[in-house]
Amino acid sequence: HVILRVPFGEILSFANILTITVISLASVAILDGTMFTIAFRLVTQTIDKKPSAMAKIYLIESIGLIIGGLTFAFIMLSVFNAFQIAFILSSANILASLFLLKDNSRLLKKIIFSLVFLISITCLIFSGPIQKLTLKIQWHKKNIVAYENSIFGNIAVSKENNQYTIFYDGLPTLSLPAGDTFFIEDFIHIPLLLNPNAKSILFIGQAAGGLIQEALKYPEIEITYCEIDPVFIKTLLTLKNKQIQKELNNPRVHIQLTDGRSFIKTTDQKYDVIFVNVGLPTSLSINRYYTQEFFTEIKRHLKPRGLAVFKTWGTLSYLSDEFLAMNATIYKTLRASFNYLEAIPGDGFNIFIATGTKQKIDTAAMIGHCRNLNIQTSLINLSYLNLRLDPSYQQWFFDSLKPELEKAVINQDLKPAGLYAALRLYYAQFSIQIPSVFKSFSKIEPNHLILLILALFVFLRWLSRSIKNTAMTLSITALTSGIFTMSTQVTVLLLFQSFLGILFQWLAVLTTSFMAGIAAGTFLANKKLKTLSSLKALSLIEILLPAGITLLALLTAYIFNNTYNPNTLKWLFSLLSFSAGGLIGLEIPIIFSLITRSHSQSRPSHISAGRLYCLDLTGACIGALITPLILIPNYGIILTILLMCLLKISNSINLSLLHKKDL
Repeated sequence: HVILRVPFGEILSFANILTITVISLASVAILDGTMFTIAFRLVTQTIDKKPSAMAKIYLIESIGLIIGGLTFAFIMLSVFNAFQIAFILSSANILASLFLLKDNSRLLKKIIFSLVFLISITCLIFSGPIQKLTLKIQWHKKNIVAYENSIFGNIAVSKENNQYTIFYDGLPTLSLPAGDTFFIEDFIHIPLLLNPNAKSILFIGQAAGGLIQEALKYPEIEITYCEIDPVFIKTLLTLKNKQIQKELNNPRVHIQLTDGRSFIKTTDQKYDVIFVNVGLPTSLSINRYYTQEFFTEIKRHLKPRGLAVFKTWGTLSYLSDEFLAMNATIYKTLRASFNYLEAIPGDGFNIFIATGTKQKIDTAAMIGHCRNLNIQTSLINLSYLNLRLDPSYQQWFFDSLKPELEKAVINQDLKPAGLYAALRLYYAQFSIQIPSVFKSFSKIEPNHLILLILALFVFLRWLSRSIKNTAMTLSITALTSGIFTMSTQVTVLLLFQSFLGILFQWLAVLTTSFMAGIAAGTFLANKKLKTLSSLKALSLIEILLPAGITLLALLTAYIFNNTYNPNTLKWLFSLLSFSAGGLIGLEIPIIFSLITRSHSQSRPSHISAGRLYCLDLTGACIGALITPLILIPNYGIILTILLMCLLKISNSINLSLLHKKDL
């Protein structure tokens, strides 16, 4: 916000997000790629000139990444703040540079590096005050009274006069003690007055800070509240706010420190009302609460006359294409799971009430229940309910939605159509172009991609025969392996987020598993390079490993849907990441060995190694872009994996048609 001069509280545009991403990652990525090529050149010139030298360097790099991933995930993330981590890493790198300079005769270089090392160590010692200073700048001198990082996200609490605002991952989550009365009373009282005999309710998502307090006005209700992040609850309690203390310490409130969807899958309890308040599904961790599979699980845990309550963005004035697409997706998905659905449109938010038995909306009876229970509210009265539940509003909403419902796709775990719709709606707030880009992505048919892949390899086969350049086909193998590997890894991350809802810490764990796979593959290639260094072996690897990864992904999806076990799923996801890394780790040394033997290869080995590394990373960039933006939202996870398999099978056929004499 400070560097880009974006006003505090304003949502970053896509251009700003892209700028931050490129600036923060490009410098590290460029240095890493440069160091790999330089290291290879130095090793081959001074230590090892064999073709296996690249495998050894690739292996050492992978081992370093494994150590870094495990250290970051299980030590640094939970012990140190961001500046401490940055200065520890910078000090370690500068110290390594000093060791490289120990035989260098230039004293000035050693002095400069030593001074930089001392500066880094000094900054590490004073990282606490630096953190506080940057927080003030980041939050525009707001009074930040609490700031915590958990394995699930970042929590910041600002205080102005007697009003607290709690931010989760930079977005305002709730305000204390004055919350959004309009939303809180509508969301709680309309469903509970429709089902006045309710005795047990479940909250999934944000509930502390108003919703629980409002539900506690019903004297006989027992509340179960699922909150995945224990640090969030701990932070709220440290504020010493009376409202929060009353809510969370009430004996009728039972807090479950677990993911709501995992709780639903593992509990046998049934509820009269289940409230889901998780926000717009702009990520897979949120979208998983709007899928057909989740709605089916919710339905299974409702009592015979139970209600499931959801909300989306809404308006009573003009429903844009983005509003219609988002609401149509959720509406159609709910109707696929529940027999009856009431949609209550409103300004700011719509309420969806799903049930297995039809509910009669009688506003007079609802107000009668409210008076009998002596429930005090600010908004709920007969005139308000007559207006809020006016059938003409509902008819207008449904008539507006009807054309979009015909083309809406049911939102599923393995085909998250709601993600596209939510992103279009979210970015429509400040951009005209971005929603249209997402909309254009949805027009790409899978048949088009299949034909494109087949046509590409027919063309490459013709080209390689025309110019008799085996090295080009081998280079394409490295490129497609990069695409397949990163597409698989992104799929693993998205599946993990969709199935288990947590990613912050496990992102490092899964990345470490991926690098461990690269290390294992490289180690095997290095040991068996003479045996594996053939076109036949490479073409077999191109088929067997992707096929195995696909079967493993299908097994993971089956276990999630049929025998849900979080620990088993975590191991399977780690194995998937390991397998994806193993493919590229095994192939790169083999491809390099074959290229150096190729008759068409005349350039120095370090240039070949650098170009091969570049092709691998270019493919990884392509896979990382197209998988979450085009493939998974459009075609679903299963078809995405199958398309990636087709990519490798086509390349395998191309390799098998090459002649040994070209090497």
